[in-house]
Amino acid sequence: MPRATYRLLLILALTMTTHAKDWLATINYNVAVPGQQMKPYINNTSLLGFGLDARKFVSPSVSLGASFGHQVFYWRSGEPASLENGFFTTTQYRFLNTLPFMLSSHYYFHLANGMKPYLGAHVGGYYAWQRAEMGIVVKEDRKWRWGIAPEAGVLIPVGTLHMNIGTKLSYLGLPGEALLGDPQRQLFMSFFVGLTFIDVNWH
Repeated sequence: MPRATYRLLLILALTMTTHAKDWLATINYNVAVPGQQMKPYINNTSLLGFGLDARKFVSPSVSLGASFGHQVFYWRSGEPASLENGFFTTTQYRFLNTLPFMLSSHYYFHLANGMKPYLGAHVGGYYAWQRAEMGIVVKEDRKWRWGIAPEAGVLIPVGTLHMNIGTKLSYLGLPGEALLGDPQRQLFMSFFVGLTFIDVNWH
């Protein structure tokens, strides 16, 4: 996806919080750990991830919103790969890009010290782009998958902003053709930290 698209999404999220009431926008840095089903395909922790989240409060404790993100997994493997014409024993370079476009709902708990723990869930689609390189042989697969991502976090006041810390469990469904040991359903755990811009009357 072009960088201009990322910039546009970021500008839109910030604009909503600047010109509208009862909105929240968050920019997160994500680290993701592959689940057991993903490990035969990619076994490395992903340090390349970010997320954008915009939420509208329908009450002081409940918000509805939308989220977007990008997580990149990479693994260099020396395991033999089985293809239609036989086995390859050369080094493999495996990539998995996930781009979620989801709707969300969250519930917030209000503590006396100003911190606000929350629970929520994201539901929608993931664009999954997988690529495996073995010498001059390249296998690639791109598809949309439905998914769900329960989430837990806490908003911590930092001056006029809030720090957002939490974790999210992402599940990608919709079975398709397997790619070099790639599971047809994927699961990974994300840990994130970010900044949250809020224009909300909590009372």
